[in-house]
Amino acid sequence: MNEQPVMIFHVAYRLNPEAKSASGIRPVKMRQAFEDIGYRVIEISGRHPERREQIARVRKQIENGLRVDFVYSESATAPTGLGEPVTRATSLSRDIRFLRFCKRAGIPVGLFYRDIYWNFPIYTEVLRWPMYVVMRMLHRRDLRGYRRAGIDIYLPSMEMSQWVPTIDRARFRELPPGCEIRDGAPAPESERAPLRLLYVGGLSDNYRMHESVRAIAGRPGVTLTICTREAEWKLREPEYREMMAPNIHVVHRSGDELRELYDEANACLLAVEPIVYWTFAVPVKLFEYLGNGKPVLASSGSYSGRFVRDQSVGWTVDYGSAEFAETLDRLVERPEELEAVTEWVRKVRHDHTWQSRARQVVADLAG
Repeated sequence: MNEQPVMIFHVAYRLNPEAKSASGIRPVKMRQAFEDIGYRVIEISGRHPERREQIARVRKQIENGLRVDFVYSESATAPTGLGEPVTRATSLSRDIRFLRFCKRAGIPVGLFYRDIYWNFPIYTEVLRWPMYVVMRMLHRRDLRGYRRAGIDIYLPSMEMSQWVPTIDRARFRELPPGCEIRDGAPAPESERAPLRLLYVGGLSDNYRMHESVRAIAGRPGVTLTICTREAEWKLREPEYREMMAPNIHVVHRSGDELRELYDEANACLLAVEPIVYWTFAVPVKLFEYLGNGKPVLASSGSYSGRFVRDQSVGWTVDYGSAEFAETLDRLVERPEELEAVTEWVRKVRHDHTWQSRARQVVADLAG
């Protein structure tokens, strides 16, 4: 009888099963996915004192012969060790030293590097001087630690690699978010618009959808539901007020409350203005859309647009162009095109589950 394979799941912070943000959701989903595909997961997480004890225990087990197939780690948006309140137990090097120890012990190590926001000028608007100087220095210190450890670095998209300094490009691998398969109960089609679009997400400067909303407003056969935080809508509503129409609805829901919205929709929207950030950023909502079996309209010039085009899971159009309006009209007039793409989405989404992402890591590191 074969022994259950073993892997180490490491994060330098506490896992939160109730997390609402993408940065909190992803590590929880990946940890569960490794268990789902048959691994015994040795978890190293928590506050500094907890991780210190866990690391000491696991190091001793490895030195005494514990066989570990690989280590998978996920970084925080903050520099390593600062993703929690600073205490006497705080260490900025303990976690990376542990990854280096595992690598030297012959255990393959892969780390998901979450974000490169700190390397953009806008970071100076988020933090004041000299704090942003210190934080950037610590982010670069992390990257040097990863390089010296010789570990593989996973990114949400390969496009992000051009913005990540210090690391050899050969070390990068792409590992986007995954999805959960969900089949809802669509509402009756009678007396409903042929094309029912849903957008779930923010409306900040990174999520400008003004031209898309303008194209949809008043368009026959099309409705749009925008689901965003109430506070964010109150802040942005003046920008959209003049272009709103009866076929556009704004709601504020989250969690299980989204199910009804997905059941009512037959396509989802990611036609946001393709700023530089969106050339490499990967919205978790893209895969949530697919998990719910919904085709996607996305902007060209963005990662989402490339993915949608390459995977044939929707329509990629230039933001703010006549092509977008023409695509909307065509889908209203030709519902069979929408039905065909929907059928394909429901097949291909199984290649993009969290379990599929975990299997990719296994193939990369332990294969």
